[in-house]
Amino acid sequence: MSHISRDEFRKALYKLRTSGSFSNQEIDEVENVFYGSLHESGFSAGISPEELQKGIHYLKHHPENHHLSPDEIKKLEEVLTHYL
Repeated sequence: MSHISRDEFRKALYKLRTSGSFSNQEIDEVENVFYGSLHESGFSAGISPEELQKGIHYLKHHPENHHLSPDEIKKLEEVLTHYL
């Protein structure tokens, strides 16, 4: 099963930051959502497809806890899905 590695996650966030779509604060918020998945070890290391969907679901359904717009959440999902 495919997982998004820490390195791939960093590349995705770099892409979002340099495109001007995401501020540093928004990047920090995304990192916080996926922190646990990225710091697992062994077979479960990285972000699995299920963990990605849970993180995106959280962002969509808890807008009071972050500064990402619906369009930014969609862009984040597209960029991260590319690495699965």
